Amino acid sequence: MDRLSAIALALAGSGLLACGDGHRSGGKGATPRSRVNAVQAKAPAAVDLAGFCEAMHEPAAAPPLALPALRKGSPPAPTGNKRWINVWATWCKPCIEELPRLVQWHREIAARSDFDLVFLSADGDAEAVRTFTQAHPEVADTLELEDAAGLDPWVQSLGLAGSAVLPVHIFVGADDRVRCLRSAGIGPSDRAAVERLLVSM
Repeated sequence: MDRLSAIALALAGSGLLACGDGHRSGGKGATPRSRVNAVQAKAPAAVDLAGFCEAMHEPAAAPPLALPALRKGSPPAPTGNKRWINVWATWCKPCIEELPRLVQWHREIAARSDFDLVFLSADGDAEAVRTFTQAHPEVADTLELEDAAGLDPWVQSLGLAGSAVLPVHIFVGADDRVRCLRSAGIGPSDRAAVERLLVSM
């Protein structure tokens, strides 16, 4: 037996020369995982509406929508559609950042569920709103609160605890009753919750 054959025989006897990798296959005697088994499909994460909404109402207990006094615009008449009301202000950076996202989602989700996207400005300065809407036509038809001080009492009457922090999002069912209130910005990760609300309400 030559020297190379002797080394190979010694390695084979020690278990160091074998097919596959004992560590990755689970050790001696373990059945190696196939490529199919190695990739395990993950179930889609459940949408946490209770975590998304600061206040949620079941249909039977949901308060009817009643808008506060407005400086500009008239409360839209019920259309039989669901409504997503976005309360914003020109001085609110998160409000401004999310406006294009809301408009895009409205366009995309409305293909699956009819709903109206309503903007409501909480600015105390009507001129600031006028200047802003001239540069941002997506909010040109925004309603305007007559008095910004009326925001807290209004959203609290709809079920929001404490003071409102802009932006405020109010989701209203086709029955014109408030189903969900959120006092926080909406980011890309919130798309599933928004869609679930607007499709299932």
